[in-house]
Amino acid sequence: MAPSHSVARYREIAEILVSNGLAALAGQTGLLGHVPESLRRRAGGPDAADGGGAPGPVPGPVRLRRALEQLGPTFMKLGQMLATRDDLLPAAYTEELTRLQDHTPPAPYEQIAQVVREELGMDPLEAFEMFEEAPLATASIGQAHRARMLDGTEVVVKVRKPGVEDIVAEDLGILRHLAGIADREWETARDVDVEGLASAFDRSMRRELDYRAEAANAQRFAADLAEDPVVRIPRVFTALSTSRVLTEEFAAGMRITDREALDAAGVDRPALARAATRSIVKMVLVDGFFHADPHPGNMFVREDGCIWLIDFGMVGELSRPVREDIVRLTFSLARHDSDGVAASLLRLAPPQGPHDARRFDQDVQALLDTLEGHALADISLSAFFEKLTTLLRRHRLQLPADVSTLLRMLVLTESSAVLLDPTFHISAVLEEVLPVALAQIWGPQALLTRLGESGMQALRLGEEAPARVRRMLDDYESRGVAVHIDPDDLEPLVERIEATGDRIVAGVTMGAMLVGVGRVAAAGVERSHRGLRDPLMLAAGGATLVLGAYLAAGAGPARSLARMVTRRAR
Repeated sequence: MAPSHSVARYREIAEILVSNGLAALAGQTGLLGHVPESLRRRAGGPDAADGGGAPGPVPGPVRLRRALEQLGPTFMKLGQMLATRDDLLPAAYTEELTRLQDHTPPAPYEQIAQVVREELGMDPLEAFEMFEEAPLATASIGQAHRARMLDGTEVVVKVRKPGVEDIVAEDLGILRHLAGIADREWETARDVDVEGLASAFDRSMRRELDYRAEAANAQRFAADLAEDPVVRIPRVFTALSTSRVLTEEFAAGMRITDREALDAAGVDRPALARAATRSIVKMVLVDGFFHADPHPGNMFVREDGCIWLIDFGMVGELSRPVREDIVRLTFSLARHDSDGVAASLLRLAPPQGPHDARRFDQDVQALLDTLEGHALADISLSAFFEKLTTLLRRHRLQLPADVSTLLRMLVLTESSAVLLDPTFHISAVLEEVLPVALAQIWGPQALLTRLGESGMQALRLGEEAPARVRRMLDDYESRGVAVHIDPDDLEPLVERIEATGDRIVAGVTMGAMLVGVGRVAAAGVERSHRGLRDPLMLAAGGATLVLGAYLAAGAGPARSLARMVTRRAR
């Protein structure tokens, strides 16, 4: 049952899904009951005409993308998140979801000015020397305005649109509710842990609503890249920033798609592509904190040849163990080591159910066979990741969200760098940064750190040992020793005992028959000849042969037959 305050929104969501030919999805999430029967009958379904008026079927990925755009900011952000999950969705869907367009009109200037007054305690033209009324850029959650600070510094002011937080909060509650229904009713949803995905998306979306989190991300990147020769991060002005207003240095520069302007400015595009990508890869393998959305719109080339990196709402963070597994995976790929690749993948995406290890190893070897004869530097990362995610889906292995985000980020980085240098392969940069990352894992400083951590753990264990031993002795004195055995562990033993018992009974019975037949034979030759024609003697001899064959072949088949009959009788 949908919460009463959201009934209208549930109905709106259901109708948008059905009108876009996604009735099956509405049904799997329990929304179909909110759709009028008349709409269900006239809904176009998979063969709905193209939104532009052209007749003919519309592909499923396009219908999903259109529905998410119509559903508003929360669902568009959900689509952008799903676009990073190549391990969950086929490539056609993730590729289409990267085309999500935000058509939300800008909020009126007076509403934006009111938010600034509420957050900064003064009118925009009191806080800034100049504040442009027309937005520089508009999104569903907020919009950006150019401004100039009182000291003359050119800045961009991002302002969250009024009322967005309430809309997003309601939609997030609905998504969590629908995910719970799907998890209970839809096996595929359970396999990919839809409830877990919804919870992770909820946390990410709430962070994105708070501009203080984006400001903290920008400041962390600025610290990590302080010594970087190429990448620059805009300065955040914390005195003019809150949860709903973010003031940053204006990143003036040329778009990386504008080759003519770059060439006219004398920019060495191939060298810039390599240097900037090296910095981004270092974020991942060395720092473990990375920009998750490095598309061309978030990068500008400065006149001095450096690159501005902007917009830090979407970031990823990798724990040290995960980062080490990624480095090992990259190292194994460089050496074409299938065992190392398989082991790293299983550590990154451990199986949640039955796992065919032999088939998985074979598939990993087949994947590496496609790279045979190619150095890591010559591999197209996007093509390789497409094959890798297909392999993971086949074996129902699910990567952690941040690792999936990382894969998409690397593909985006490569495609952005190709705009600067058409011959670029990010794999070459991975190979360059790999020694630095390996040194971080296995170098002297890393070993000292690990030894220190191990020493602290040993010290903690030593401190806790007396108390633990005392508790064990107290339990022994009060309850004795209790042995717990898993029933599954007993089953092979029970089967062997049953098999042994069957054979003992069969052996005793056959022995008795042999004794009987022997006594008849011992009574005399003539009687024994008559016995050979005696039906009773023939039956006894036949039974003896059957029992002998049974003992020779083992009791397994007979026991399986008996169990099958018993189960059917029940």
